[in-house]
Amino acid sequence: MWLIASLNFFIVQVLPGDPTRVLLPRGSSNVTQGGSDLRAQLIRQWGLDQPITTRYVVYFANLAQGNLGTTITYQKGGFPVAGVIAPRLSTTLVLVGLATAATMWLGIVLGRISGWRRGRRVDVAITMGTLVGYSMPSFWVSLMLIFALAYIVPIFPAYGIQSRDASTFNPITQVLDQLYHYFLPVLTFVITNVAWFSLTLRNSLTDTLPEDYMLTAMAKGLTQKQQLRKHAMPNARLPVLTASALYFGWVVSGAIVIEEVFNIPGLGQLTWDATRVRDFPLLSGVFLVATLGVVVANAVADVLYLYLDPRVREA
Repeated sequence: MWLIASLNFFIVQVLPGDPTRVLLPRGSSNVTQGGSDLRAQLIRQWGLDQPITTRYVVYFANLAQGNLGTTITYQKGGFPVAGVIAPRLSTTLVLVGLATAATMWLGIVLGRISGWRRGRRVDVAITMGTLVGYSMPSFWVSLMLIFALAYIVPIFPAYGIQSRDASTFNPITQVLDQLYHYFLPVLTFVITNVAWFSLTLRNSLTDTLPEDYMLTAMAKGLTQKQQLRKHAMPNARLPVLTASALYFGWVVSGAIVIEEVFNIPGLGQLTWDATRVRDFPLLSGVFLVATLGVVVANAVADVLYLYLDPRVREA
């Protein structure tokens, strides 16, 4: 944890740019009418004139108290970073959760078909199709989906996470309305990342099917469906679990582009806005929360490994 927090601090500190330039009134000079240097006042106010070691100590002293600091530019500065991140975090978690669930489900379905029928036309078609989607930039896929399904054929909304009059809806309708708005962003993640799971499961099944216990299951007269469900999948699914933990980190970083394209008020869009105005405390807070999320995802994957793999549990 100390290493993660330290990296977050120093990465943000070495970024180029001066946040005080954003706070100065547009078109004004550094010197106010009273003769004081406004920029120098802002630098002292936010501690930017202190050595980086001093800022580092202050940063960790605040973290020890659960304080992520205050923003420099958000709402004219002085707003708690945690208060800015909290509402954005829930939005990103919904997006990432839906994207991960949809991508995993489709990837497992395609991977089972491709692995069981390896070398056949359906295997080639699935492998080539998923690789094509994986090779396409997510921002381009997002724009194409918006153009096709929001303008040419206006089926889905092009931006946002809810309708303008969503406050008048009943709770169930509000949930359905949000799922409706999340469809295109989630579809973007699925198209560009389904190969992550389908190819992992396909390759795992390719290694599993020639094993002796699979030949024994076949000799017992089990149907192909029984062989796959009872013997092949329990052993082939473990690499998919590892891939899901890695995918969580990937999808969190990819949310920056997706949220910006679809104007989703999540951590990704907040990261972009904070980077643009060089709001160092806000960037540090966002990076720390995102990194902790990836660490938690990997920890959950390790716990599930203990449950799913008796060999790991016995060791």
